[in-house]
Amino acid sequence: MDNRTEQLADGVWRVEVITYVNTYVLANDGLGDGAGLTVVDTGTASGGPRLVRSVRMLGLDPRAIRDVLLTHWHPDHAGSAARFAASSAGTRVWAGQADLAVVRGTAPPPAPSDATRLGRLGARVLGRRAAPAPGARELAADEVRDVAGGLRVVASAGHTPGHLAFLLPARGVLLAGDALFNVGRLAQPRFMYRSLAEQRATVARLAALDYDVLAVGHGPPVTQGAQARVARLLG
Repeated sequence: MDNRTEQLADGVWRVEVITYVNTYVLANDGLGDGAGLTVVDTGTASGGPRLVRSVRMLGLDPRAIRDVLLTHWHPDHAGSAARFAASSAGTRVWAGQADLAVVRGTAPPPAPSDATRLGRLGARVLGRRAAPAPGARELAADEVRDVAGGLRVVASAGHTPGHLAFLLPARGVLLAGDALFNVGRLAQPRFMYRSLAEQRATVARLAALDYDVLAVGHGPPVTQGAQARVARLLG
């Protein structure tokens, strides 16, 4: 098996497409690809082929990828979304309302508001957007999808205006995107906010959810006591 692929729960896999950049593969039926697959984030543009190879190495058919759910528009998360949308599988791409125009390519990335100085620098670095996915569709907060026992969309603005997290209650897993980092240690991102106030409110919201495993956009998952560790970040 690909040494950058691991199973987090039944029908939930992490794929590290490049170092410290994660994507997630979900079996809609919680088992395999019979009812289709859902991918959360696609990594960078160059990471798309590795993601496809990893899906195959899991014994799954990449042509079963029906939906790509984006946590946000940054090119290390949405970099291969257009590739999947153009595939023969007819994959649908989804994003939060406030990020949707950037994903579609109809609006420029927003400027930071009360971001830190490092955040403003990061915004310039990440200001280039991924190849557009013009047909991307809107994901609404609190929407529940029939994926891996039920997937709930959680509004988590701060890193970007339309950032989303995804809770899998039946699996005890929270896919937090870049609302939290786990590079070296679990922490709130210290830079690259769109809004520091929104980011703090998001961490409080995530800390109030029920899950055992925390999976993030960058770094390894937290596999024990994850919710309590997130709560401790609030001080």
